[in-house]
Amino acid sequence: MDKREAVRVPVRVRAQCRADEVVIDGTVEDISSSGVFFTATQMLHPIAPDTTTELALDLPGESTLRLPAKVVRVEHAPRKGMALCFVGETERSRRPLANFIMRWHAFH
Repeated sequence: MDKREAVRVPVRVRAQCRADEVVIDGTVEDISSSGVFFTATQMLHPIAPDTTTELALDLPGESTLRLPAKVVRVEHAPRKGMALCFVGETERSRRPLANFIMRWHAFH
């Protein structure tokens, strides 16, 4: 059974994950109003679970959206990446994300 609160849609969106002095450029592979799965070809310094990060999303049709997130888990195989959940944001600050998800879901 899937425990997710929100509908997750597959995407390929450029993103950057930042925690302390670590910055990782990568791609968001799936997204929902509550979180994302972030992949990077070079996860030289993976960010540990429970770390608070800032995720910068380059959403098509929107300006770069910066959201605080927390690392839920780190995967090494079969894909390298991190599951992130959004934290500390209000509905108003997530509105561009919700609009993007609705548009993407409607056309794909």
